Amino acid sequence: MINEPDRRKLSENRPLQGAVIMSVFASIWEILGLSGIAPQVPTPALVGIAAVAVVLAVSAVVLTIRFGMSPGPRRSRRVAANSFQVFGRVNIGQTVAIVAAVLILGHFGQWVYIPAAVCLVVGAHFLPLARTFAQPQYWWTGGLLMALALVGAVALGSGDAERGRVLLGFGAALVLWTTALHVARKG
Repeated sequence: MINEPDRRKLSENRPLQGAVIMSVFASIWEILGLSGIAPQVPTPALVGIAAVAVVLAVSAVVLTIRFGMSPGPRRSRRVAANSFQVFGRVNIGQTVAIVAAVLILGHFGQWVYIPAAVCLVVGAHFLPLARTFAQPQYWWTGGLLMALALVGAVALGSGDAERGRVLLGFGAALVLWTTALHVARKG
């Protein structure tokens, strides 16, 4: 439970809010990674792995919040005056691009490539946000996710969809968690 002063601190810290959101989405990518190992793992072991994954996801969110609220040097950022408008437009564009990718890939029966397409779009959405929110590490986040999407597409197309989901899911989760912790710590 977060006490009132910490809750206020969280509500006023935009980079920390973004980092927490990133940690939550990393957890969703982690689920994709788990779906790739599920067919090869007996049910009792899978339940244990899923439990560990949940603990990791919750721990990442908690660490992100704690890092963001701990005392320490924070960078002063020159956030664009229209940052929330840009953020809204970028996320609407991201949603439209993901829906379009799903519809197009589905129309052609290429469902297996949807995780790679989503990862590519998510990576691309970080690029305009890097300048808008004065978060240069978003360039790396976006670039790594887009590169991961391309490698993942090759893995998905090689006939081993499970391996591709493991690569994309756990890879994207790692990139997002790392970025979230960095943003939380440095501001």
